[in-house]
Amino acid sequence: MRRQRQAQNEYEFSDEEDREAFTSASRNEATRQLNTYKISRVKRNHRDEKYLSLAHEDFSYLAWQKLGYYIARNDQLECLSLRRCNLSDENMSAFFHGAARNKQIKVLTLYGNSFGAEGMKSLMPFLQYSHNLTSLNVSGNNIETEGLRWLLQGLGNNGCIEKLNLRHCGLSNMSILDKPHVYLPNLQVLYLSDNSDIGAEGCSSIASLLRSSGSKMKKFYLNRCNIGDEGVQFIAESLVNNTSLCYLELETNNIRRKGLIALLKLLNNVDTIQATYNSNHVLKRISLKGNSSQSHEIIHYIESALKLNQQYDGEEYHHHDVGRAKVIQSQLQSQTRIILSCIQGVDDYYMRPYGNITSEVVSNYLASVGQESNLSDLYQLMLGMNSELGAGN
Repeated sequence: MRRQRQAQNEYEFSDEEDREAFTSASRNEATRQLNTYKISRVKRNHRDEKYLSLAHEDFSYLAWQKLGYYIARNDQLECLSLRRCNLSDENMSAFFHGAARNKQIKVLTLYGNSFGAEGMKSLMPFLQYSHNLTSLNVSGNNIETEGLRWLLQGLGNNGCIEKLNLRHCGLSNMSILDKPHVYLPNLQVLYLSDNSDIGAEGCSSIASLLRSSGSKMKKFYLNRCNIGDEGVQFIAESLVNNTSLCYLELETNNIRRKGLIALLKLLNNVDTIQATYNSNHVLKRISLKGNSSQSHEIIHYIESALKLNQQYDGEEYHHHDVGRAKVIQSQLQSQTRIILSCIQGVDDYYMRPYGNITSEVVSNYLASVGQESNLSDLYQLMLGMNSELGAGN
């Protein structure tokens, strides 16, 4: 309490007091001088001081409170990085009591400190009113589920956030993502790696972010989260109609054959020609290092589909080109069709592919037959289409 009263009674430190408060814990003379210089420029709202980075510091409660005040009245700072600075729950309260009033910061990094859920609660007012914030990194702090709740409550009014790093945060129960008030319309990059308790159940909630209409997510990192085959199935199902995600990391997640098949079917569903044509053509890379080493054939076909997707640049006509290329590669090559059908558990792989096919796909398919296939494939096509027509009479 004495420290708090002292901080409240002082409007700001003198330059000499700044040197003592902000450099006493620094590792060497050069660092002490650099810290004094950088904080002095922030304190004076220097127009060229756009970035403040501090690392491995151990400031007092009073020093954090004063630094928060200096940042609060600064309207030039755009990037703030406080890495491994022993920002405990108590110090987070001291710092953001003032810093929460800053509305100009665009990038905030709080990696590797020692705060938890209470520290996230202190951060919440800053998140609510910092409408320029596009990137937030709180990785390496044990905020757990309660801290995630405070974070999302703070971001509820912030539609600008594009990049969110929650790596190694002790997360487990992700059901809060199912709540209707969780709306991150511009989120493009999400890191959830190294939260080993997320598991398959957590993936069922995470999938809601990927499934939401208008999702802008481009990169998603879910390494070492113990999601298994069931979790991969949740993710794959959520991406069936997703038109934004192009990069997905699922390393070291105990993913076996069943999970790999779910990813393959997402990228190249050979259930019917129509399904192949409408498969996901947006995903360009999936990292699966550290998972099953016994499913080389399935991984080969996943990589083959991803190579075709890499030709897709977002234009509608290119989407059709990739769909057509997958039909040629997977449906017009008899041996490939048989292999993929067996992997995906498709029965009647000579007849079933032609079910529910649209006139658009028929025209593309027929155009492909003459160039890429043989008479046997053409015969099977016409036989299958005749069966469909007969069934409709």
